[in-house]
Amino acid sequence: MVLVTGASSGIGRATALAFAAEGARLVLASRGEEALAEVEHACRARGGQALVVPTDIADPAAVERLARRAVQRFGRIDVWVEAAAVGIAGPLGSESVDEIRRLVDTNVFGSVLGARAAMTTFQAQGDGTLVLVGSLLSVFPNPLVPLYSMSKFAIRGLALNLQQAVAGHRRIRVCLVLPGPVDTPFFERAANHSGRQLRAIPPAYAPERLAARILAGARRPRRQVTTGVVGHLALTAHRVAPRITESVVARWSATYVTRRTAAAPSSGSLFEPPSSGAADGGYRRGRVRRRLGEWLGVAQARANRPTAG
Repeated sequence: MVLVTGASSGIGRATALAFAAEGARLVLASRGEEALAEVEHACRARGGQALVVPTDIADPAAVERLARRAVQRFGRIDVWVEAAAVGIAGPLGSESVDEIRRLVDTNVFGSVLGARAAMTTFQAQGDGTLVLVGSLLSVFPNPLVPLYSMSKFAIRGLALNLQQAVAGHRRIRVCLVLPGPVDTPFFERAANHSGRQLRAIPPAYAPERLAARILAGARRPRRQVTTGVVGHLALTAHRVAPRITESVVARWSATYVTRRTAAAPSSGSLFEPPSSGAADGGYRRGRVRRRLGEWLGVAQARANRPTAG
């Protein structure tokens, strides 16, 4: 059984669909009930079983309830994928204190709560794999998203410590995933105080590509994985020349995470979840075709939904 947080959008949604295609039993968690219902129907259409549990991962009671319902329904949790995250773009000081608190509550506190619930469950049942979705920005800086980068540094630190905590336990594993630039709706939903529209940093890889990496990592857990040529090259260069690599990556990512088009300040989806979701952000070629295909799949699932009475 696989539990996925942040399952309504982006990497979490792509991961849920990838596991569903393998016939997995799934527990899907995120804040938005309507978006979760879309993912549930898409997962069932691909052959998976799905239980939807609307959850704010920054709420301790909600996370405990999530783990409890998963075990009650399926008897155990084999893989816990912690993929929920929010973002803030703009120089430090441009955001409100409430926005800072919400980002830390979700990305850091929420990840800790999820990891704690997962590890407690794994210790009780004797096995399990925790997959923490971090970012290459836990290694490299990006001065336009300093708070998001900080939160991913924290997740990387959590993963490194948990890996040592279970080093002598062969059947409990902790895997850290470091995505590079990925094409997801994250950028249009992040709080934005940069003054310009956000976009996925090129080259933006398909979220399905990262989902396949997470699926492979769940089957054969590794300490740390990334995907794409850019990610591998950046990590390799960082081992050889860390200061130069950090400078180059910081300039590149800060420059290309925005468009030239102006944008008014916004809190994005920090405080209110979107009513619908998508795995793909539409920043690559063929975006219309991909989004149309997903929309048709959801529409067909809704049409086939049994009616009351």
